[in-house]
Amino acid sequence: MDIELVKKLSNADAVASHEDEVRSILLEELKEFSDEIDFDRLGSVLFHKKGDADGPRVMVCAHMDEVGFLVRSISGIGMLYVIPVGSVRTFSKFMQGVRVTTETGRKIPGILNSVYADGDVKDLVVDIGAVSQEEVLALGIRVGDMVTFSSECREYGVENAFAGKAFDDRLGCYVLAQTLKRLKNEQLPNQLYMAATSSEEVGLRGGKTCAYKIHPDIVIVLDVACWGNELVRDHTNNRQIGRGPMLLHYDKTMVPSSRLLNHIQKVASQNGVALQQDMFSNGGTDGGQAHLTRDGAVCAVLGVPLRYGHSPWSIGSANDVDSLVTLMTELIKSLDKTAYLSTVNFASGGCHD
Repeated sequence: MDIELVKKLSNADAVASHEDEVRSILLEELKEFSDEIDFDRLGSVLFHKKGDADGPRVMVCAHMDEVGFLVRSISGIGMLYVIPVGSVRTFSKFMQGVRVTTETGRKIPGILNSVYADGDVKDLVVDIGAVSQEEVLALGIRVGDMVTFSSECREYGVENAFAGKAFDDRLGCYVLAQTLKRLKNEQLPNQLYMAATSSEEVGLRGGKTCAYKIHPDIVIVLDVACWGNELVRDHTNNRQIGRGPMLLHYDKTMVPSSRLLNHIQKVASQNGVALQQDMFSNGGTDGGQAHLTRDGAVCAVLGVPLRYGHSPWSIGSANDVDSLVTLMTELIKSLDKTAYLSTVNFASGGCHD
């Protein structure tokens, strides 16, 4: 695993519709590996690698945005009242290091705190050490500015373990990027579109607009997930770090194609990649919108297991990330017209034009 690229992606700040920093990193990393680069009007970026014109259109997506906050108002005593953007963990809203990004890109550190009353979190505020509204405004902070956790990605003492913020879904972005790099010299049996999407955490928005633009036959979503109780390591927890990527069989936004799942498991087995078989009881991914666009697409979700999520810190394993890059590389190479038609053998039509 290229830990320096992981750190760069993790340390970048990007809540929904504010993904400039991550988009810039990916554009720099992938410009030489793409035949064409395009955008949707939300800020998603699409990297196209041309292959067989008669093969299926394959869209691989990972979202750029992280959970965080926006400045909602500035009080007379210099406190920044903020609103969550995405589902931030309840107890990640107390005494956490954060940073405000101003319109000019200036980074201003602060402490996020809140009031816990009647089983709910109220009055989320960021304290930057100011004593007046005027002092805050003088720093260039305005209503609408992005606020993110200030955790810096780092390697841990245990082999292959690393931790940082925004792994949801910067690790998906990393896998997307590394897969495209590995395919540089391959003649693909498909048309490949790598989509780094905007605004997933607030309603799977970029997945929908990218799929509409691409009109894919197949969608593969790269995301992450963690288990609710990290002390549980039995058969109920199929998101354990170090045990391989997750293959999703169900979530509330999509029941994936069983034929495509079978194909993925076959490719994984052929390449020695262990998979954890998972389902989401709550939530969803970009696939929930992408697979419904136009006349639909067969879709599957693969993920990196984490400990903790939607919080200042997550812990992951480099082995899981590397295994997913290997699987994605071989999977994309396998998705020719025959493989695609086997996933939709109930349909009379061929690949999309």
